[in-house]
Amino acid sequence: MDTGYHKHYHLDNPDSRDHHNRYFSPTSEKYFYEEIVKFPCETLHKMCVAGEIKGDTLIDLSAYSAGLQLFPLCDVFSEIIVLKCDDSSIKEMNKWLNQDADALDWMHLSQLTSELKGDRAKYKQEEETLRKKIKFSLKCDFSKENLTDPVSLQKADCLVSAYLLNAACESTDACHRVLRKMASMIKLGGLLLLIGFFNSTFYFVGEEKYRLLAFVEQFLRKGMDEAGFVIKQLDVFKSKIHSSKLHYEHVWVLRAVKEKEL
Repeated sequence: MDTGYHKHYHLDNPDSRDHHNRYFSPTSEKYFYEEIVKFPCETLHKMCVAGEIKGDTLIDLSAYSAGLQLFPLCDVFSEIIVLKCDDSSIKEMNKWLNQDADALDWMHLSQLTSELKGDRAKYKQEEETLRKKIKFSLKCDFSKENLTDPVSLQKADCLVSAYLLNAACESTDACHRVLRKMASMIKLGGLLLLIGFFNSTFYFVGEEKYRLLAFVEQFLRKGMDEAGFVIKQLDVFKSKIHSSKLHYEHVWVLRAVKEKEL
């Protein structure tokens, strides 16, 4: 039941498992999979094949239990650190890493990645490789200047973030602050990979309605520039979805280089 109150992902600790099953699982509606899973996964894979993504260390700072962004990047990086701002996603990530019996099923993601590489049968190898490269998962707090305080992380060669700006930012000012904090976690000359929505408004987890920050391409470009990034690629996919459970107009994937320290 919609109470009219829009909750916030990073404050209200929603059920990450329900979110995954509804939007990112093999049983989600067809267009959800094609738009918010397959399109960004394919785009990141193409960037890797083209040699546009390089480095040793990767920080993943994504919303919920999204794993689509990790499989295409796994071969490139030797070390991956996963950051989450909600307890539910940390719990689900650790279950997957430990191969618990009730862990989320990411087989469709590993199969998609192995299929893009030309051999769908190697999906189990994709999962094993990713598990070995994830060094640890860590809770972060957006209210702190250092998101992982009291832990201090070394700057990474690349940071990837899927759907976080829309889900975890309550305002456009907050979005700019998060972009600057992301920049502080990346080496000069390093990469920022973002996946998000344009003109998004809400989504449901269970019966609860959650807010998505709405912004357009011009706002994103301005925020990236002010955070010290130069955009190298921005691919945009127009949505075909008309759903009462999730609203956005476009999905986009961005690749940018950090060219200055603030």
